[in-house]
Amino acid sequence: MTMAILRFNFAAPQDDPAARRDRIQAAMELSSWSETRGVSAVSFDEHHQSGHGWSCNPVMTAAILLSRTERVVASVDCTLGPLWHPVRLAEDIAMADTIGGGRLIVTIGMGYRPVEYELFGTPFDKRGRLMDDLLDTLMSLWSSPDFTPGPLTRPHPTVFVGGSVRATARRAARHGLPLNLPSHLPELADYYRELCAEAGHTPIVVMPPPRSRGMVFLHEDPDRAWAELGEHYLWEAGVYSGWGGGEVHSFMHGTEKIETLDDVKAAGRYRFMSPEQLVADVKENPHDHVVLHPLVGAMPIEEAWKSVQLLTDEVLPALKGRR
Repeated sequence: MTMAILRFNFAAPQDDPAARRDRIQAAMELSSWSETRGVSAVSFDEHHQSGHGWSCNPVMTAAILLSRTERVVASVDCTLGPLWHPVRLAEDIAMADTIGGGRLIVTIGMGYRPVEYELFGTPFDKRGRLMDDLLDTLMSLWSSPDFTPGPLTRPHPTVFVGGSVRATARRAARHGLPLNLPSHLPELADYYRELCAEAGHTPIVVMPPPRSRGMVFLHEDPDRAWAELGEHYLWEAGVYSGWGGGEVHSFMHGTEKIETLDDVKAAGRYRFMSPEQLVADVKENPHDHVVLHPLVGAMPIEEAWKSVQLLTDEVLPALKGRR
């Protein structure tokens, strides 16, 4: 089943608070407008010490979105667990879950950038133990009748454990939590399922298919879009490439170095597509969600609206019955 998802991170090559405010407002308006037209979820992520105004508190942002919408799911992908105080994270997730009437999904991961841990004074080499302690605390607090504010969703809010190593699978299985894999890792998914079977838990795995279409921006003329708007893709892809250093392989990262638009095209994680191309691609690869990244790299807001409207007015009606 294919879902349509909007993704936002609010980042820009030159961070300007006023312009970032406009992007945040546009994201909320795009999400509110599109939730009645077939978009299923809106995704926010978390990064710190970027220098680019990256989304730093996706749980707060999700709560704002949930307060302004009625049906769309707010998906935090992901929050960096070891950088949060466990009680604060338990409270914030519970509050957002209640505001949204259970429409919140939070993936908790550890991150991969030492500079973010340095900012918070948190030891990077202890992140595994901190993650274990965090999950223990969250589950304990949410199950306690004395904990306030308690979540609306019981026995606890919808929380996934995110990561790409065997320890991630063990953490998820130990707590009976779903697993969110950042890339196609079937052996790790099988390992998680084995652990869940031993523990008597029902396994739930979210994993990209072998071929993922990555981030999509819809445009009537993709070739013209690459020429006129490709700089926005190039900037963000280059940032991720520098952060990953060729050692992080996920939905947004690869081993290749991104320096030119040709590099971005070859990597295949960012695509300009026409509505017709996207419909054909979904029919060929229906197990991969459509992830629209309308404000990527400080894309002009008017272009973002055009992209989302092409999704809701042309793509989703053509896929009716497949979603």
